[in-house]
Amino acid sequence: MPAKRLVAGVVVLLVLVFGLVLFVGMGKKHLAPPSGHLFSRAAVAADAGKCSEIGRDILKKKGSAVDASIAALLCVGLFNPHSMGIGGGGFFVIYSASSGRVETIDARETAPKKATEDMFGNNTQLSRTGGLSIAIPGQIRGYEMAHKRHGRLPWKELFEPSITLAREGFAIGKSLARAIYRSRDSIQGNANLCEVFCDAQKSILKENDLIRFPKLADTYQRIAEAGPNVFYNGSIAQRLVEDIQAAGGIITLDDLLEYQAVLNENPLKLSAGEYTMYVPDAPSSGPVLALILNVLNGYNFTESSVSTAEKKTLTYHRIIETFRFAYAKRSRLGDPRFLNVTDLIQNMTSTYFAEGIRQKITDDTTHPDIYYEPDYFVPDNHGTAHLSVIAEDGSAVAATSTINLYFGSKVMSRSTGIILNDQMDDFSSPYFTNGFGIPPSPNNFIQPGKRPLSSMSPAIIFDKEKKVKMVVGASGGTKITTATALVILNSLFFKYNLRKAVTEPRVHNQLNPNMTVVEHGFENKILEGLSWKNHVTLQQSPDSVVQVVLRQGDYLCAESDPRKGGYPAGY
Repeated sequence: MPAKRLVAGVVVLLVLVFGLVLFVGMGKKHLAPPSGHLFSRAAVAADAGKCSEIGRDILKKKGSAVDASIAALLCVGLFNPHSMGIGGGGFFVIYSASSGRVETIDARETAPKKATEDMFGNNTQLSRTGGLSIAIPGQIRGYEMAHKRHGRLPWKELFEPSITLAREGFAIGKSLARAIYRSRDSIQGNANLCEVFCDAQKSILKENDLIRFPKLADTYQRIAEAGPNVFYNGSIAQRLVEDIQAAGGIITLDDLLEYQAVLNENPLKLSAGEYTMYVPDAPSSGPVLALILNVLNGYNFTESSVSTAEKKTLTYHRIIETFRFAYAKRSRLGDPRFLNVTDLIQNMTSTYFAEGIRQKITDDTTHPDIYYEPDYFVPDNHGTAHLSVIAEDGSAVAATSTINLYFGSKVMSRSTGIILNDQMDDFSSPYFTNGFGIPPSPNNFIQPGKRPLSSMSPAIIFDKEKKVKMVVGASGGTKITTATALVILNSLFFKYNLRKAVTEPRVHNQLNPNMTVVEHGFENKILEGLSWKNHVTLQQSPDSVVQVVLRQGDYLCAESDPRKGGYPAGY
């Protein structure tokens, strides 16, 4: 009997211990719910899942964060060629754990030498479609600079996975399928595009159909073997120029030869709560994102700020009003190599300037456009893809790239398979006045060699221990900056788990047009509260997409925005 009692007592004790462990474990989960893709050492979040995997595999081969980002972006140029590719350009924010330094690379496209500020007259179509709309692509020079400074693996190795995919083909995802459908008239009316995006019967390809890029595969192969110069001063350059000029463009070999990416070893830096954020300078919208977070930082947002409908309404009102002021100031930005915008950017990233704006925000109502003091009109931009990487050594990359509108200029180089950007549309033109009578921004007028203003705003955020806390950025044209700001607020201030931070229905307001765009699924009670504060709202389907990697304790939590159908990868 004593032995039976002893056994029973041990069983009871084990059950109690197991229950206690389970309870403590559940408590820990409750305190820090990751609710996202968790990895222990490294993570890559691209907007196409296969491309996240390619980046992860490069990291596993002891490649650097930059190596992984280049390999993954080359892949995104295949899976989402309507958004980005080597016929476009972009911005990189790079953190090197070995040096402890952050730098940015501006690989934004530039206007050709023969470009003039009134080259489009009052014909907006010329700036969006065809050869004249094409600016000098910067993407490959951006990859080259990043790789020379931070690459570990051979240049050629970064191209190999995408060369194989381009040759063998892959199933079309929902994002590309949607873009093909929306652009079906342009594609079916263009023999070069239809060669890739149509089937044998000249019908457009659909989701899950097999797609191949044989000419682009040859181009990737040539750049991989001969190096970046072949794109700017070699056989590819010669063929690109011929194809662009045949489409009515004015780009010359000299334009390609003289293109240079721009390195900034002292990027914009600001405090956001307990965190420190780095973003690229103008002509990106890094200064706009900085201004938004500077203004909102003064409200000391916490979980409590969104704990009730009343509090949430006030919080969103303040966010929207901040967006409106920030977009009014955005119109003064331009390429700092052509303009003296130093004082403006110093203001936009300063606490005193933010405090002045915050004092103008009234909690009871929004105001007419003129209250926000807009100077000029800046055209919308579109397209884009973003990638976030944290490597095993703690290094990180935030990279955003674009060819602008869906399929860029709709010009696919016949000989190289490269889809070329329509980035000239991102400049302002003297005769393009918006529907509200606001004149176009002279700071963003076309000049030879100038870079147009961009909404791209990739960011790397550090915690108090100077470790990378978050790598984040977005695609979605003018919604890029607001979407990035909202995910930062959702995650770091409102303490949403990362999946909720990314998937939460978003709001956007860029002052002109004078309405707040909200995604379907946004809370009705908040919309009602905003209407009481005189906000005009319009529900729309989502078109901003955020990729983010967040350090959470000993883990990396990563999310590729489900709005575009991607998924992250890591180990």
